[in-house]
Amino acid sequence: MSHDKKITGGCLCGDLRYEGNGEPRWVVHCHCRWCQRASGSAFLTYVGFAIDDLVWSKGKLSIYESSPEVERGFCPRCGSTLTFARPSRDEISVFAGTLDDPDSITPTAHAFFDHHFSWLDINDEAPRHARHPPGNEDRDQK
Repeated sequence: MSHDKKITGGCLCGDLRYEGNGEPRWVVHCHCRWCQRASGSAFLTYVGFAIDDLVWSKGKLSIYESSPEVERGFCPRCGSTLTFARPSRDEISVFAGTLDDPDSITPTAHAFFDHHFSWLDINDEAPRHARHPPGNEDRDQK
């Protein structure tokens, strides 16, 4: 996945804007129940960065600590879900739906596919993993 320009995005109301610098560490669909409940959607697509590689160019993110090591970020005005972070692991992800150009990324896998909704018909070729993709097995549950 090569990017000629920065990955940019923001919330629904426009109060929050971000820029992702460099290549994302991962782009993965997550089907876990925690993401489903946090988003109200069947799954979320993560675009992961090192914390210092995601810069907020406008506004201040509100944080909800959903578990001891997990921070979920959202816009305090419109409520848009924007981030999933594990500061102790130097990880922050933005969600593909908040990107200015969602077609600039390509998901490479499905995580927690054992939680996917049975009525969701997914026809891509990305590998499906019961939990985390290889290389991410040590991650705790969200």
